[in-house]
Amino acid sequence: MTAPVARPVTLLAALVGMSLSAGAAQAGCHGSACYRYVNTPPVFDTVSEQVLVRPPRTIYRTTPPVFDTVSERVMVSPGGRVWQTRRGPYGELIGCWVNTPPQYTVRSRQVMVQPPQQIPETIPPEYASVQRRVLVQPARAGWVPAGGGYGYGGGIGSIPDAIGITGASSADIGVGLGFSRGSVYDGY
Repeated sequence: MTAPVARPVTLLAALVGMSLSAGAAQAGCHGSACYRYVNTPPVFDTVSEQVLVRPPRTIYRTTPPVFDTVSERVMVSPGGRVWQTRRGPYGELIGCWVNTPPQYTVRSRQVMVQPPQQIPETIPPEYASVQRRVLVQPARAGWVPAGGGYGYGGGIGSIPDAIGITGASSADIGVGLGFSRGSVYDGY
């Protein structure tokens, strides 16, 4: 009796299948691909911002009035011709016309040279640098291929990719088959 001859293509496919499933079998996985559940914490960053503390404003500064002392000559009496009487050496009354010159005096007074003024002054705005924490990437949890984790570029990326469904995640397939209720982290 002769031994059955295996086709080379079938033999090659069997060898490739065994080599691909050898890593999964060692990890305790069954099926065409192994996945692991991964939790990644949220990523935060510190952002500096310029915040307006006080807006620009205009205040008015008042300058006091400026006074100066002015001296001027003022006439006290106009002078002129006056009739004067007096007693003579023997007691008789003598009268005559007397010319009196005008009389002047110097008086000082305060004069406003410059009135009070209001001068506008603009105070610039004030800013402060404030730092705050922002969420860069939220926490993630989901099933990823066991070979690489997030960003693993080798092999087939997910179960939907393996069977040729585009735009679906492994959670979508699990929900469709009744294995899972879905999650807010679909797509990981």
